[in-house]
Amino acid sequence: MAENKKKPKPIPPKPPRRKREYHLFNWLNKFLPLDRVFGEKAPGREERLPVKYFYYFGWVVILLVAYERIGFQSEQYVRNSIKLKKEVDDLRAEYHSIHSEYQKSKKQSVIIEKVRATGLEENLTPPKKIIVKAEEY
Repeated sequence: MAENKKKPKPIPPKPPRRKREYHLFNWLNKFLPLDRVFGEKAPGREERLPVKYFYYFGWVVILLVAYERIGFQSEQYVRNSIKLKKEVDDLRAEYHSIHSEYQKSKKQSVIIEKVRATGLEENLTPPKKIIVKAEEY
């Protein structure tokens, strides 16, 4: 016996791809005479050749602006780091000067001069050692 087979459905042809429309430039064309600047539409063609590349040009411009911004920020960071480094160096120098003054004020000769103003005097006789024998203890 013969087999029943389904006939394959015919595949409808794909509609032709629409060319990308550049709505931004069509909107701008209402206000600015872009056709005069970039040439008019060629007969049979739907898009202007230079307008086709404006989005790529815009993308490159955005990348350049971002690149410049990053460069400016890095220069700003370098300037801030140099400023902070100078400030740290100044603070370090101030610390060392204050520390050296403090070390000088701990010397015996400086302390004696300060204490004389209050009426105390330096003991010039050395201290005597007292020895206690274990038997007397």
